[in-house]
Amino acid sequence: MKRYSAFLIAAVLFCACSPKPEKEIVVSIPADGRWDRYPTPEAVCGLLDTIAWAGFNSIKVDVKPVVGYCEFESSYLEPMRTMKTRPGAHEGWDYAATFLREGHKRGLKVSLTCAVFPLGAWQLDDGPAFRDPSKDGWFCVEYLPDGLRDIREDRRQGVFCFMNPSHPEVHDFVLGYIEELLAKYKPDGFQLDYCRYNNINCDFSDYSRRAFEQWLGRPVAAWPMDIFTFASADPNDIVPGPLYKQWIKWRAGVIQGYVREVREIVDRVSPRTALRYWGAGWWHALYTTGQNWCSPSTAEPMDYPWAADDYASTGIADLVDYFELGTYRPRVHGPEDPESMEFDLARARRLVGPDNIVYGSISAGCPIEEAFEFLYENADGFSFFPVDALRKDPALWDRFHEVITNATRVQARP
Repeated sequence: MKRYSAFLIAAVLFCACSPKPEKEIVVSIPADGRWDRYPTPEAVCGLLDTIAWAGFNSIKVDVKPVVGYCEFESSYLEPMRTMKTRPGAHEGWDYAATFLREGHKRGLKVSLTCAVFPLGAWQLDDGPAFRDPSKDGWFCVEYLPDGLRDIREDRRQGVFCFMNPSHPEVHDFVLGYIEELLAKYKPDGFQLDYCRYNNINCDFSDYSRRAFEQWLGRPVAAWPMDIFTFASADPNDIVPGPLYKQWIKWRAGVIQGYVREVREIVDRVSPRTALRYWGAGWWHALYTTGQNWCSPSTAEPMDYPWAADDYASTGIADLVDYFELGTYRPRVHGPEDPESMEFDLARARRLVGPDNIVYGSISAGCPIEEAFEFLYENADGFSFFPVDALRKDPALWDRFHEVITNATRVQARP
């Protein structure tokens, strides 16, 4: 603790000497977990001083994590201080507004992020999904080997309480709180996280069945078996049915529809806000969650066993301003290595094309110096997740300060 306090003092003293990168260098500040990381405005300021000293020029602040409570003033969402393990958190001050105000004082761009569809986490034993009976019926219905089940009952790792995108009340609720956030705070950027389905097993509610049949133009004779069946007791061990490709395309179209409506909201209520979207680099596997971050006009072949011929038409790249590519890979280089950042970035360039700019993002488990140098030089921007890793290991602040200083110094040379 003493070492970290001394480091914060040094950050304040030397903040004026921090490097000024030309490309955006982002660090993400999550809000998930059981405990409050920044209980006071002073704690926020201390963090931002250190971020600016290290050379980052942009932050992304999570204001609605998967647990479903929020860190902004909302008439739609319950505040984070109602969370079981955070009673009274941030009482009397506005968390989102503080990050915006204090970040701008330090020359930082400030984007706000929301986990769009999750509204609870069994891992935390909390969330409106478990506490608000008025929202019963809003949540995805999973199709599993033993039948249909409310997603709130699923205790698999990686499963959260996702609301059903096809439910009309969910539609109004989600777009309502997003518009409320943008109208009140007008951040530099707004990022859609978890703007997707949880997994391949959802949603199989009556709402989705009716919407899919309407899109298809006819009833589904054998529901849900015409979509897929199971080869074993493993929920991921599926056998595609005759309507599988159409189902995959329809789900991606549902998510595309939400992104399009958010785009319209941004343009109407906060036109200076950049719309951002994060997606994992393994695009070929994201069909299971309804994510298609490619350009509708990409020339990249759609020769996958799950893809309809016109699957690219459900892409969202032309609807967002910034696409953040999750290059969470063990290796940096290797143009033919599908487990490398270089491979992911090259494919993303082909899939997105000129529709928007592509940032590369890494996590603490990646080779930091090598990854930063590659992505800063070859991507349109760089992002690191999460800031918690830097707080746990203060030496990482020094490493980023050095690598950012070196990269920006090289870029500044004539």
